[in-house]
Amino acid sequence: MKSQLENKFNRPINKLFFIGIGGSSMSGLATMALSQGFSIEGSDMIASSYTEKLEGLGIKVHIGHSYDNIPADTDCVVYSAAIHDDNPDMVKATDLNLPKIERSSFLGLFSHIFDKTIAVSGTHGKTTTSSMVACLLHHAGLRPSLSIGGKLDEFGGNAVIDGKDFFVVEACEYVDSFLTTSHSIGIITNIEEDHLDYFKDGIKQIKESFTKFGKILPADGLMIAYGDSQDVLDVVADLACPVVTYGLNKTNDWYPANIVYDKVGKPSFDVYKKGEYYGHYQLIIPGEHNVLNALSAIICGDFLTIPLETSVAAMAKFSGAKRRFEFRGEVNGINVYEDYAHHPTELKVVVDACLNYQHNKLWVVFQPHTYSRTFFFFDEFVDAFAKADYVILNDIYSDREGNDWNIYSEDLQKAIEAKYGIPTVTISAFEDIVKHLTDHLCPNDLVLVAGSQTINHVAFDLVDKLKEIHNS
Repeated sequence: MKSQLENKFNRPINKLFFIGIGGSSMSGLATMALSQGFSIEGSDMIASSYTEKLEGLGIKVHIGHSYDNIPADTDCVVYSAAIHDDNPDMVKATDLNLPKIERSSFLGLFSHIFDKTIAVSGTHGKTTTSSMVACLLHHAGLRPSLSIGGKLDEFGGNAVIDGKDFFVVEACEYVDSFLTTSHSIGIITNIEEDHLDYFKDGIKQIKESFTKFGKILPADGLMIAYGDSQDVLDVVADLACPVVTYGLNKTNDWYPANIVYDKVGKPSFDVYKKGEYYGHYQLIIPGEHNVLNALSAIICGDFLTIPLETSVAAMAKFSGAKRRFEFRGEVNGINVYEDYAHHPTELKVVVDACLNYQHNKLWVVFQPHTYSRTFFFFDEFVDAFAKADYVILNDIYSDREGNDWNIYSEDLQKAIEAKYGIPTVTISAFEDIVKHLTDHLCPNDLVLVAGSQTINHVAFDLVDKLKEIHNS
């Protein structure tokens, strides 16, 4: 990796400074760079579990962006897409005339040091699917390296360099980040409109980007494509490499059948390949969407000649990436889960997964992420709550844009109540959300806390408060 970076900038590079080092991807890349012999320093707006882990590795992390953060002996700056030119750290890097590289390009350089990079893309399901692929390879003894969006217990984090044969990457389409890796196996879980602050031409531009992603694959590679989506089929229609489709429809190359859920929504199902029975699988994570995520990972394992019994065992052990329908606790029959869902399709899917779980009333706590997403998908968000019994909205969280759309959570609240008659409130402070819940929850209720940012604290705090009340 060191030689790749030095060749890119034609100069020796020993010390890297990461702007936005506390993000899940950036912190992982910093850890990977440390393992490659670089000296690492960085900055972020707030302290987090990620920054604490980095500091535990001996990495100096500056909390808050400042012109004085970057040392004069820095050789190169790595920055995330959320960092703009007027960021004080970026201004300092420019004044020092330091070479700068965006996160996705830095990740792309990493992909060149592995024999096979497996890139998992799609509007939804990337983290879970890439985690499944990584765990499958791990259980098969193939020692995968990885860079994904969620922490995995099997690897002690979300970014690891182990063997040099396989590199599993969560490939995000935002700002065309997924076009930087040199991947030989690709997965497209789905394609929908999202990130419309970047994809201003909507689905047309998004499909063009996914087509470019597919065309990176070599002729002897493989594209694993969700065949129930015409948009996905359009994207993979003219690739040079083989394409294998999967989905619920039996016209696909691979499909599940006889899906059965237990009382907590965990599925078991048969898998068919080219119309022939392949094997029986059980998952310990809930929902039909995870059946499909697992199926794409199973196909990848089959392509890599991983034995069926290993594949079955790996899927049965997979407990999920962090913050993907993650259980936070149970008190007096009240179960609390949290999920990273922040797009309306993701939210609807996880709400549907809750319905397979035996419960009294379903409470959904949601923190919208970005004003543009809330504005462009307003009606879809309203419909995503249709099967909830109660809804609590937090204020819109936006770390990369202003409220140019004059949109607020209260607008969602009014629309949900008007269309579905679901009792809905908007509450700004997390502690007030917890109090509202503890004042109204009944035994055997199910609470889903959803959102990609800080709202997950509500799930932890709620369980703690329920225990305190129960024990008093």
